Amino acid sequence: MMSDNIENVDILVIGAGPSGCVAASIANQKGLKVKVVERSIFPRFVIGESLLPKCMEHLEEAGFMEVLKAQNYQKKFGARFIRGDKDCLFDFSEQFTEGCRTWTWQVPRSHFDQVLATEVQKMGVNVSFGQSVTEVEFDGSNSTTTMVDKEGNSSQVKARYIIDSSGYGRVLPRLLDLEKKTDQPARKAIFTHLTDKQRPEGAPGQQITFVIHKLDVWMWIIPFSDGVTSVGFVGNTDYIESFKGTTDERINQMIKDVPQMRERFQTQDIVVPAKQIEAFAVSAKQLYGDGFVITGNSSEFIDPIFSSGVTFATHSGLLAAKAAARQ
Repeated sequence: MMSDNIENVDILVIGAGPSGCVAASIANQKGLKVKVVERSIFPRFVIGESLLPKCMEHLEEAGFMEVLKAQNYQKKFGARFIRGDKDCLFDFSEQFTEGCRTWTWQVPRSHFDQVLATEVQKMGVNVSFGQSVTEVEFDGSNSTTTMVDKEGNSSQVKARYIIDSSGYGRVLPRLLDLEKKTDQPARKAIFTHLTDKQRPEGAPGQQITFVIHKLDVWMWIIPFSDGVTSVGFVGNTDYIESFKGTTDERINQMIKDVPQMRERFQTQDIVVPAKQIEAFAVSAKQLYGDGFVITGNSSEFIDPIFSSGVTFATHSGLLAAKAAARQ
């Protein structure tokens, strides 16, 4: 389908999350003309709110550290894991490799992603929100991407290279028949943001905590610097579906079911309506091809444990942009 509204760029980045913003910034640094298209209108609520020190290197190389430091996000120096009466703390300062960072952040992603996208725009990159990619056609490594906005208007972008950082949208895996079944077990996740007026003082109230409730069921507690805390449950479908009612009602029932969470959260208010995702373990037949590369959650996604998701996203976005620039 042809459109009268056609734009020509060197690199088209699909998705304005951390992976896409890092990729766009790096490609822009290389002197390439970059355009970012994003289906959502920012800010938007997503999870993946706890970072790892490694991704700080990617954010710094992409030129984001100064603006991120100004946001006063909750600093993260490690992670706590609880199972029954066992309590284990992983301290980032206890490491085998000298020179690595010993802290990172816990961030509300709606705010964090908005900051990154705004900074990318300040760098001179064109970022278009509310654009859903409907078709991609390749002529060798060159491509023509068709998009539709919220009003149904279509436009096209001709690019020499595509970086697909579309996350759960998985644009290229869907459109190029690259989706692949994963051998990961079927799981669901349900999550929300809560007030946290019973937050413990000091480090116990500030650090990310994972509670292993029972076999194949665990939950996260991610405190933010504004007094709000992210709470989420990941588990087998039988456990998640054993709770009835609205999504908000179900997550409240789950909180009451977990001793380590009940006292702190059962009387707190829901700040962001609870959401649920399922079948989020996905894979792809290939991660790159002639004229494209797939990064972050677009490529493969498994259970979010130990905050690895955003780091994989920023690292793959960084590498993809450098590879595209060389190409």
